[in-house]
Amino acid sequence: MKNYFRKNKKATAALIVGMLFVGFIIFSFALASAPLNSNGKKFSIYVPTNNTGAQIEQIILDSLCRDAKSPGIVYFKWRITSFFKSQDKFPPGKYSIDGDLSARAVFNKISGGNQDAVSFRIDNVKTIYKLAQRFGKNFEQDSSQFMEYVNSHLDKLAPKTKDLPIEVRQQRVTERLIGDTYEMYWTSSPENFFNKMNSVYDQYWNAEKDTLAKRVGLSEHEVYVLASIVRGETSNKDEAPQIAGLYLNRLRQDMLLQSDPTVLFALNTKEKRQRVRHSDLKFDSPYNTYLYKGLPPASIHVVEKTYLEAVLNATSHDYIFMCAQPGGTGKHNFTVTYSDHQKNAKAYRDYLDSIDIQR
Repeated sequence: MKNYFRKNKKATAALIVGMLFVGFIIFSFALASAPLNSNGKKFSIYVPTNNTGAQIEQIILDSLCRDAKSPGIVYFKWRITSFFKSQDKFPPGKYSIDGDLSARAVFNKISGGNQDAVSFRIDNVKTIYKLAQRFGKNFEQDSSQFMEYVNSHLDKLAPKTKDLPIEVRQQRVTERLIGDTYEMYWTSSPENFFNKMNSVYDQYWNAEKDTLAKRVGLSEHEVYVLASIVRGETSNKDEAPQIAGLYLNRLRQDMLLQSDPTVLFALNTKEKRQRVRHSDLKFDSPYNTYLYKGLPPASIHVVEKTYLEAVLNATSHDYIFMCAQPGGTGKHNFTVTYSDHQKNAKAYRDYLDSIDIQR
């Protein structure tokens, strides 16, 4: 009889342990299967280099604005604690998370280092400083680290410029950038960025481009600078070869280029201006083509391939004057004579006055 009760106690104990184990498995599965984000919205998590478990927990909570006791968060925190007992760090990077992913799936993605790319647009950047600011907003390293890399690698990034002022050398760095949107990892360093940009540029500028540059009478550097002026003059890419041809005519005739975008670049104004005043034209800067003949010492805009092609394949014509068309068409009127240009300029000024555009 005693043996019977002893066996029953063991069986009961085993049953209880089994039930507890099954309950734990079910509970763990429920936690692991719970979505991190209950509203189903997509979100991104940025995991820094040299991270800690506490940092990751806080990043998750800050990203989701969720209750720290919600099932998905509880599971995630438990896994983080377990992970940091056996690992040094989470792999750093940007992780894009679908809103309906389970806590387990999210943890596995981050702990496995399956980071997502960052889209980095540079076709609408003018200065190396603006590029640095944009880099700092899109990648882990900040703008000061970007400029520190630029300044310590000017011989590589802007070769053959040692005799130029530091500001010009820095801006010359932009002349090996092809304007576009690129996919890179959030952890990419300035060195990674420039290595990628150099690769893209070297693939583009080949022997054929050298031949075309010689045909229009420009060096590689001069092609880029003129393309940046054309880029500043128009967003109408069909018109770009004609504008490039006009500036080539001025260069060949030893005329001042008199390009408004170069003046605006020299002024370095924060606000977007639609009108350049006569007082602006007197601003003393090597970039002001109303005061100094020839091309500016460096580019005034990061340039897309389209504008480089516009210079290399510039339209042949006799125009040396152009003025924006009234009505906000985004196009220009071209003329050979100054008298015709004056008429076009007056019509455009009258249009700006009619819509009260003073700047």
